[in-house]
Amino acid sequence: MADRCDDPLFGEVPGRVLLSNAPLVRVLGQVKFPRIAKIAEESYIADFQEAIRDEYPHFQSDTIQGVDIVINGNEVKPRQVTTVIWRFFDAHRVLRVSLGPDAITLETASYVSRDDFLSRFEFILGKLVETIRPSLMQRVGFRYVDRLQDPADLEAISDLVHPELLNVLQSGLVQHIDISMTEITGTTKEGKIIARYGLAPPKFSHDVEMAPPVGVKSWVLDVDSYSTNCEGQSFDTQVLRTELDKVAARAYAFFRWSVTEKFLERFGAK
Repeated sequence: MADRCDDPLFGEVPGRVLLSNAPLVRVLGQVKFPRIAKIAEESYIADFQEAIRDEYPHFQSDTIQGVDIVINGNEVKPRQVTTVIWRFFDAHRVLRVSLGPDAITLETASYVSRDDFLSRFEFILGKLVETIRPSLMQRVGFRYVDRLQDPADLEAISDLVHPELLNVLQSGLVQHIDISMTEITGTTKEGKIIARYGLAPPKFSHDVEMAPPVGVKSWVLDVDSYSTNCEGQSFDTQVLRTELDKVAARAYAFFRWSVTEKFLERFGAK
């Protein structure tokens, strides 16, 4: 079994260990590009839908309400903004593709492997190039969310997770702590990483889209790795796959730095 990564931000990424029963809640990859306003029009994205329809036959739209801050001289005014996000699902609604004016995202609650995920994303990006034709790349990101919710795992949390991530939980008080969540942002060899981790009470979530709340106490590790190294380059699927692989590997390095060998054994290391 590969060793723990001593430096999860800049160090060498450990060899991958496949887990037959990984406690993954969701995995997400995203590519951002300069805003294309016409993506809000259904007729404009129709060719893209048709290009991926065999693999992603279910189609719907979501309208997201947000607020922009507009500065006019000495005045600061909020402005309501409406964004249309197009959603495409595979036949079993396990995989979801989301297309917005400035980003395309692939996510799944049933992760097989990084290679499988990247191959699926490369297919989607290729169809995006053929139909929507974004001209430039801006940012790539990869995000993993793991959750421990078995009471036995929470009882043994100090055996499964390294002490750097446990804070007060390593004192043996885990059954008495209601909530203990931490967020860090750091620089990595590839770009940036945001990690959120800790103990969550029942029906609580730090991000309901990525980690829908459950009815029991749980410990969550959410690692978001991203890079802007490709910003300003021509939109190229091979370059994007390579960059996505790099940021995914860095997220994996942080995961491996966070968990112990007993964690890997517990969740079916092969």
